[in-house]
Amino acid sequence: MRWARLTAVGFLFWLILTAGMGWWTVLIGLAIAGLVAVLKIHMLATDSTEPTLSGRETLGMIGYALGMIALVLPAAWRVAMIVMRRDLNVHPGVLYHRTTLTRPIARTALANSITLTPGTHCVDLDDDRLVIHYLNPNFTAALDQHVLERRLAAILERPA
Repeated sequence: MRWARLTAVGFLFWLILTAGMGWWTVLIGLAIAGLVAVLKIHMLATDSTEPTLSGRETLGMIGYALGMIALVLPAAWRVAMIVMRRDLNVHPGVLYHRTTLTRPIARTALANSITLTPGTHCVDLDDDRLVIHYLNPNFTAALDQHVLERRLAAILERPA
């Protein structure tokens, strides 16, 4: 079951990256996703305390990844406009943010989500403290409004 979940997530990622639905693209993507899942399970699983996601959490994270598109595309557009202008109107800075997420996997997902969003980069994650570099302060609006944290908490935080 674990292999099937890893393969499905990897295959979905492949389809998003390649944006191709030809039979050859689908076949190669499925083969690569299956191979990576096998390698991950048999070669990289060294810790028995490794966090695993339930089926509900896996589906939630797939929905979360699709929802990230609504944050990534506008940010990518804004970064592209900054780069294309001659004046490069950027106001970089560093933001120190404390998260309310308690599970390490949820905190890691938050840090990765921040890094995946153009214009922001999570430089450090230490317990509940994130250090985020940004090109412009308005790129941190979703973080300031706790949009990502609320979504991740709904999916990954287990009730006490």
